Parts: sequence; structure tokens; C-alpha cells
Amino acid sequence: MPQPPGQRPRVRRTTPPGAVPGSVKAPPAVPPNTPVVTLQGVCKDRQAKTPCETVITREDLDRFVDASAPNLSRTSRGLQAVQYARSVAFSSLAEQQGLARDPAVAKELDAQLKLVRARILANAFLEKLQAQAPSIAEADIRKYYDSHRDRYEQVRVRRMALPIEVPNESGRPLERAAAKSEMEQLRTRAVAGEDLNQLQLDAYQHLHIQAMPPPVNVMTLQPGTLQGDEAKVLALNPGEFSPVLDLPAAFAVIKIESKDPTPLESVRQEIETALRRDGLQSEVSKRTKGITAQFNLEYFGMPAQPDIFGVTVIIPPASRPGIPLTPTNRP
Repeated sequence: MPQPPGQRPRVRRTTPPGAVPGSVKAPPAVPPNTPVVTLQGVCKDRQAKTPCETVITREDLDRFVDASAPNLSRTSRGLQAVQYARSVAFSSLAEQQGLARDPAVAKELDAQLKLVRARILANAFLEKLQAQAPSIAEADIRKYYDSHRDRYEQVRVRRMALPIEVPNESGRPLERAAAKSEMEQLRTRAVAGEDLNQLQLDAYQHLHIQAMPPPVNVMTLQPGTLQGDEAKVLALNPGEFSPVLDLPAAFAVIKIESKDPTPLESVRQEIETALRRDGLQSEVSKRTKGITAQFNLEYFGMPAQPDIFGVTVIIPPASRPGIPLTPTNRP
């Protein structure tokens, strides 16, 4: 369609500024030394006779991503490569201008390098402790499983509930006192053997709740999936009912239908991880027994001095953050 006189033609933007053109796909598997970005006009020695360029390899990019955004999805690596290439180009220009010798810049470089060095060394220390740890024996796995059987149960339950936030026929939410009284009566009738689905339906109708009640079906829970008063219910025996639970948005009663042990093979990896963590924590405690830390509690708003070695995280070697390698410069 012709444009009106004096009006500039509209240009449709197909790619956002800074984005990588085209659909982003997961990168193919290539060797670490494979070049992924080549910067022309960026090098250490611009007086040499050979072409001035800097090559960024896949390994360089991997380290840059791990250091700046370790949880980044692989499909976003193109944007990270753009940022890395820009940083390398700008740093090269800064070197040419002698900014590395500027006192303020040099001070910041020294401070940042100390932080990076401390982080890498700390991770290397933990990785070495993990590598030196003995393998987990089958007997230890079995012993841990047997002594924590309450953690490895599959508990089948049924749950009746009366929601507080759902309006009745008047359009107002239920009064908590009325809903709790109704649920107390439901529990008494449930213990006497009446059908849970019918009891919940009767309550919805009696309180004129303008919604269909959800089915009171059997569902399987595991320790750790519930919080607060609901978590305490899992200690009941099969056939027993919980007291009326006063939850933020409902009153509920839970019946324990059955309890079965979770097969060892289903939780073996979880147990091995727990044993490795406990072993690492024990070793860290031995190595750091002579180290103490005093925090400014007023500044941090802390009620008491924290234990800086209380929880040690197992770090997989592949996810260790690292300082980006210097790209390969070709003068």
C-alpha cells in the first residue's frame, strides 16, 4: 500500500535489539576448544603482521556462563555469547587506553580478583573433601533406611474439608465458628462409619456452599509433603482420624487408610546423598574446629551469632562456578 506523502515507511522489526536472529536451539555437542566466536580487530599486539583477532572457544563461553548465570537455560547461550564478546571487546579497548593502570580501576580489579579467587578455592576445598570421601557401603545404606523408616513411608489418606473462602447463597464467606462446628459433627459421624463423600456433600448443602464438593478419594502422601498440623497427622495409625484441623482456608479432617514402606531401591539415591552430606559435614567440622566468626548482629539484624559451617552444600564438580578463561588471542 502506498505511503502518504512525507511519511516514512514503517519497518517491521523481526528481532528484538540485542537478540540472536532466528530460532534459538540447544547448541550441538562440540569439543571444548571449538571456536564459537571470533572477534576481528581485538588482540593484545596490534603491531604484529598477522591478523588481529581473538577467538572465544566453547570452554571460554562455558566458564563465562557458569560464573555469571549458572542456572541459565542452554537455549539462552546466544545472548550470553553476545555479552561475553562485547565485554572482551570493551576490555581490549580499555587496555589500549591504559585504564588498567588507573588507580581506581586497579583497586577494583584487585578486590574483585580476591573475591573470585576465594570462591574458586572454597569450591576446590569442598570438591577435594568430596573426592576423598570413602564410597558408601551397602550396610550403611541399609542401616540408614532402617533407622529412618518413618521418613520412607507411603501413607494413603482421605481428606474431608470445608472451605472458608467459598461464598454461601448469601454471597458471603462462611463464618469460621459455624464451619468448625459443622466439621466437628462430620468427624463424629465419620468415626461412626458413615461415608465420607456423603458427609462432605451433606455439609455443603447444609451450609449452602455455592460449589460442588471435591471427591474424598484416597491419595498417597510421603513425610515432608505436609506442613504444620497436617504433618502431625501422618503419625496416626491406619483407621484413625485426625482432629479437626484449622487451616488458613479450610477446616479439614484426615483419615489414615494405610501405611506401607517405600521400597529401598526407590530411595537409595536419596539415602546415598544424605550419607555423603553427613560425611562431608563431619569432615568440615573437623577441619574448621579452630575457626570462629563474629558477626555484627546489629548491622545484619540477626538475633544470634550464626554457624557459618552449619550446613555444607555438596557441589557437583560440573556445576562449580569458575572465572572465565582468557580467550585465545591471535595477534
